[in-house]
Amino acid sequence: MKFYLKLFYTCTLICSLSYGQDAKPDAYQDSLQSVINASTIKKEKKEALLVLGEYLVQRDPELAKKIANQLQSEFILEKDSIEIRRNNYIFAASSRWHGDYATALNYYQNIYDYSKTHKDALDIAISGHFIGTLNMYLGNNVVSQKHLIEAAKIYDSIGTAEQKARINNSLAGFYMNLDQLEKSKEQYLKALQQFETLQDSSGMAGTNANLGLLYTELGEFDKAEMHLMKQKELNKVFPTLREMGFHHDFLGLLRQEQGRLEEAYSEHFKALKIREQLSSTYNLCESKLNMGEILIKLQRYPEAITHLLDVFKYDEHESLYQQQTAYQLLSEAYEKSGRYKEALNDFKSYKNISDSIYSKESIEIIAEKDALYKKQKQDVKIELLNKEKEVSEAKFSRTRALSISTFIVLLLLTIAVFSLYKMYDKIKTKNQIITKALKDRELLLHETHHRVKNNLQMISSLLNLQSKYVNDEKAFEVLQNGRNRVQSMAILHKNLYAGKDLTLVNIQDYFQELVNSILNSYKKAEKEIQVTIQAKGIVMEIESVVPIGLIVNELVTNSLKHAFEGEIVAKPEIKIVMKEDANTYSLSVKDNGVGINQAINLEKAKETFGQRLIKSFVQKLKATLKIDNKNGTEVVLTIPKKLTK
Repeated sequence: MKFYLKLFYTCTLICSLSYGQDAKPDAYQDSLQSVINASTIKKEKKEALLVLGEYLVQRDPELAKKIANQLQSEFILEKDSIEIRRNNYIFAASSRWHGDYATALNYYQNIYDYSKTHKDALDIAISGHFIGTLNMYLGNNVVSQKHLIEAAKIYDSIGTAEQKARINNSLAGFYMNLDQLEKSKEQYLKALQQFETLQDSSGMAGTNANLGLLYTELGEFDKAEMHLMKQKELNKVFPTLREMGFHHDFLGLLRQEQGRLEEAYSEHFKALKIREQLSSTYNLCESKLNMGEILIKLQRYPEAITHLLDVFKYDEHESLYQQQTAYQLLSEAYEKSGRYKEALNDFKSYKNISDSIYSKESIEIIAEKDALYKKQKQDVKIELLNKEKEVSEAKFSRTRALSISTFIVLLLLTIAVFSLYKMYDKIKTKNQIITKALKDRELLLHETHHRVKNNLQMISSLLNLQSKYVNDEKAFEVLQNGRNRVQSMAILHKNLYAGKDLTLVNIQDYFQELVNSILNSYKKAEKEIQVTIQAKGIVMEIESVVPIGLIVNELVTNSLKHAFEGEIVAKPEIKIVMKEDANTYSLSVKDNGVGINQAINLEKAKETFGQRLIKSFVQKLKATLKIDNKNGTEVVLTIPKKLTK
């Protein structure tokens, strides 16, 4: 995914005013200042300061912060009060507009904790919305999703139309970050329709800008241009520098994709000059990244490197996305400049940050929470249908009880037949909705396993490819071991998405394919080493199979490397047996090799990585490990069933 998808139009996601931070003082501000200067009543002056601070957070963040400090030192005395919460919002918003996201998050978290304690649902949603959005910018996807979905649920129940539109805009940005572009488009179009109904110029401008960016990524350049031009027209309502900075940057990204590089450079340069005048270091870094990218394409590498290194000068927001992109582009610029050592170092830094953002655990958590949120919304619809059915049945019962004659009975029977038909039609519709929801869930799980398998297969291929360029035997062995471990998980997800059941794994098939993969990696054939697998009829859930598969991978690999050295064993054999009883699973991996001098001691300080891996998974499974060194080596693992369900 191109980096610019991380840089969507921030000002319209959660702001509530229709002008930017560089707007000039107006009559309303002057009137509030007059009240503050003239008032001798402390309570009246305090309220005027609060209102002025709330009004100025986007127009003049520095002045708003000064007002908040004055309120804190001179007026607000109670530690646990609504006034403290209002003042914290001023501190938080001022920090946010300056790009100091770490400080802003601390204030929003205090507001969120206060609202949780006092069970203020709407303020939980408002502060949580800010927390979710800022964490989205910083690359903390799991935390972001948690708060955005919580806010969306509350807004669904008690939120205003504007709040519902803005949370849809935020969720669209979240999906955009995860490269789920169709979901993102659906949410942005929904948000745009809501803002148009509200006649919210600020919301419409921001959403059109985001759609321009999204359609650029989808390669639909005509639509992208249309939405960006709509944004420009809407910005005439509040023509401030901040909004025009976004317009020029997004238009520059479109021109890059169209191959119009000089025009792209001109647009990015305009955006950079605008943002150098504003307070947000986050948005300034966006422009620095865009300048770096276009300068690389224009082969102006020293200039590109200068802009990209500037990104690391600001620690107010510490955005993982921006650091990831800066390292990626620096690596490219250094490589094309012939500075290969620096290119390699920055590429490693890019990979480390990328792995932390898109870890397997975070992707799984996000997919699970997203599916749960959709299911809960569906459950609400089903519950409403059930209530309608109950009301209909109650009316029917009361009507039938009032029948006093044959004519009335016949009439009621006719009504009853008609009502039953309508009820049947509603139930049929409801069942179709449920069936579709289940199919969608199954499709999502299929796609998740498929994508996880593809990603793991790509990593395995990269490790295999890298090993071909390694001359050091130790390094080669480490790469091959890593490849086999990744391959064991890829095979597992392949079996899941290819099978009928998306949560259960056939152990016999899985072990067979896993062993074949290991033999191929060591260039061994079954005619050289006889492998016997006995695990028919055993089916387990994926959570337990992952550590078991990695343990089998380590044990079989160890046998191939050490058990059959020289020609001591005439007919090498490896036997894998898995059984189950009422309470446990028993896994045995045995070879007829030379054996080992002493039993493996997993408690040693200088144990190998493979031994540490086995030890870790044995502890995770709450299993017991036994090693027998007679006629080869046999490792027996006993796993309690209650921990595998």
